[in-house]
Amino acid sequence: MGLLGLLLCVPLAAETPVRFAEELFPELGALMEAAATGSTELRLRTLRIEERAGDLDVAVARRRPSARLYGRVMGSYETRDDIPDDFRGDINANLTLSQPLYQWGNLKRQEVIAERQIELEEIEMERTGARQFMEIRRAYLNWLLMREQETILEQSIALSERFVEARKQLVAAGQSSEQDVLEMEARLLENKERLSWVEKNLTDLRHRFVRFAGPDFDPATLDGDSLARIEPMPERALQELKQQVRGESLQDPLVERYDVLETIETERLAILEKQHWPMLDLVAGIFSDRLDAVNQEDSVLRLRYFAGVQVNWNIFDSWQTEGHKRSALARRQAYALRKADSEADNLRESESLLADLELNLRQIEARGKRERLLDRRMTLLREQSQPDLITGVELIEGEIDYLEVRRRLMEARVSYLMNLMEIGLLLEMDPAARYYSPER
Repeated sequence: MGLLGLLLCVPLAAETPVRFAEELFPELGALMEAAATGSTELRLRTLRIEERAGDLDVAVARRRPSARLYGRVMGSYETRDDIPDDFRGDINANLTLSQPLYQWGNLKRQEVIAERQIELEEIEMERTGARQFMEIRRAYLNWLLMREQETILEQSIALSERFVEARKQLVAAGQSSEQDVLEMEARLLENKERLSWVEKNLTDLRHRFVRFAGPDFDPATLDGDSLARIEPMPERALQELKQQVRGESLQDPLVERYDVLETIETERLAILEKQHWPMLDLVAGIFSDRLDAVNQEDSVLRLRYFAGVQVNWNIFDSWQTEGHKRSALARRQAYALRKADSEADNLRESESLLADLELNLRQIEARGKRERLLDRRMTLLREQSQPDLITGVELIEGEIDYLEVRRRLMEARVSYLMNLMEIGLLLEMDPAARYYSPER
């Protein structure tokens, strides 16, 4: 569940310091809470769990006593030689109590299957919730990134226009070439195009926030914050995180799902193995009937009590059971193969995420250094005692380069944070799990 790129307050196995996105940006937590309240997907998953719970109630009830009442009232017209032809009445009632006596464990196995079906729905609910809240985090971080890029691009466009004008003056004075002007004009057009793309993305993201949190949510209430709050973890913390990821059994809903499905097929196979065995039920009851003749004096009222053992034996079904066993065995083997593949994929994904995380940390470090160097260069240019047009052009160009590095630094921070949250999903550390983890 979601893990963020900083140092967490929750102690882990090796006290690995990590924090989640909503801890860095509190308004994200409010957005996620609103989304949890209005999530149609989570409500649907909750109803599916309730449906499976009803199936479990049915499976449990099969092991308990049951009662069945049967009644019949019939009339007939009879022609006889000994008495006049006339109508006769036939009334009877039957109350039967039954209790499964011995079913070779099949009823208990049906309960186990129903319980595993509930577990399947809970796993699907967790997968849905984790995916949904990661999507919210990703959208919010992209919104912050787009806001930063919008500001940077607007500044860069303004600087590029000044650069073009200054270069034209130098070209006119014979101190520069037209090539420099053309290069910057092409860059200016590219930035204007990118700004339009960023503005469109900002609009789309605001619409997504409304979809997440409901129509009553106003995206204008989001203030946003600087992505500079995302600070890279120190080397020691990274090594501790590596040890934890490689030393623990990582959570993967797909592996859990296939494991549960394999268990279900095992129980079904066990039921099918007993399909041709005799099933015993204990039955008892009372039977009464009344036969009315033409003459009421001929009416007969009978009352009969009975009890005993009933045998239900499926001796032969044209090999249908063997076909069902063959299908169940094939499904179980398929689930076992998929589970093994998912476990291997899980390990590969964790290693890939750790490699991406290390790359992000190197990017943040390198781009941060370049940002500081460009900032220092611009400071020196500003401090020159007699600035001229050439120095001014260099200063503008330096500011443009600084903004570009700053933009790429913010992208590296967001990428770092997203990869760290993905690792958190594997470590079952998502604080939003309280919104979608069912009570087990």
